[in-house]
Amino acid sequence: MVRFRVFVVKIATQMNIIGTVENLPDGTVRIEAWGEKNQLQAFIQEIYKGSRLSRIDNIAEFWDNIKYMSDVDKKFRIIH
Repeated sequence: MVRFRVFVVKIATQMNIIGTVENLPDGTVRIEAWGEKNQLQAFIQEIYKGSRLSRIDNIAEFWDNIKYMSDVDKKFRIIH
């Protein structure tokens, strides 16, 4: 148990970033994050460091100016 998703939520919450994190069937992790550009860049740097038990091989970044879709749930959460 790596608990990488919990690590991502903790970092995002500390940085006031909203979004989601989920495990995909192929073993990769998808993170969708919304925030100010400088916040997101700092967030990515923290994710590259990883948690104590995780290993980060690659991060693919896709930048867009879309709004976060939910006005109700403005926090970072794990999708199960």
